[in-house]
Amino acid sequence: MEAAVKPVSYALILVSVTLAISGQICLRRGMEVVKERTGMEAGDLMKKPLTFAREIVTTWLVMLGLFLFVASAGFWLVVLADVPLGVAYPFVSLTYIVVLLYDKLFESYRITVWNWVGVAAIVAGVIMISLGRASA
Repeated sequence: MEAAVKPVSYALILVSVTLAISGQICLRRGMEVVKERTGMEAGDLMKKPLTFAREIVTTWLVMLGLFLFVASAGFWLVVLADVPLGVAYPFVSLTYIVVLLYDKLFESYRITVWNWVGVAAIVAGVIMISLGRASA
């Protein structure tokens, strides 16, 4: 029988997820700045790797986003030392849901029915994992 998950582990999971969400938002906004500053699309930037690298390291939002992802990964490593994947991983699905809602509410992106179908699939998967753990 496995030990119960400690409340502090849940807090670490939520910190990791929050950092990942924040990192994703910073990266998105930062890359919009890169696009505006250079006037290049993603494909054009990829053809000029030195320009791409220079723009990334000189755009503070991109660097902050990368830092937040690294910090999230650090917290995640600590979580994985104590928490079974079946408990921890469903929390990662929160990132998809929160980022989609962020896009809808704050960035005014058009969210399609397929986006919501994807969110429903994620939520259904999390519920199935939880039910499976409860019956085991």
